[in-house]
Amino acid sequence: MVWIRTKTKRDTVIRTSRDELRKVMLDIVGTGRLMPGVEELSQVGDDLYHYRLAEVSNGVVRFTPEYTARFDTSDPDAITWEPVGESNFRSWGTFRITDGPTPDEQVLEIDTRSEASVDVARVVVVLIEPFAQKESDEVTGGFVKAIREAVESGSVSG
Repeated sequence: MVWIRTKTKRDTVIRTSRDELRKVMLDIVGTGRLMPGVEELSQVGDDLYHYRLAEVSNGVVRFTPEYTARFDTSDPDAITWEPVGESNFRSWGTFRITDGPTPDEQVLEIDTRSEASVDVARVVVVLIEPFAQKESDEVTGGFVKAIREAVESGSVSG
């Protein structure tokens, strides 16, 4: 088993108030289900959430990411998470809310890194990591876009 590592940072401007965006982001399960590839997401304890993502398969790697993360919501401008326990996938990251270009807009940034444990020969890691990085970039970009669309349409609320 080897660990495949990725790191992605994306942001988007959302037309909403800071308080409303914060309320939406505090709904970890509701907002988390907007992430592309999330098949199951549930709260399993205080600040603990279990994820099962869609199967990843590219001809060399085939696995279903599953992990538990602890969320810290104590910072009014950021929500962070880190992996808890043993799993085949680990994710660390931060949602950060900053002032947007106008008073009616906020910038939501997601800065994340992840590691996936896959059963491949170590020599193929250099071939797999670019695919994993592309996938991570697409998922994170899709996630911020989905959050923006849901908040601006009013389909999610805190």
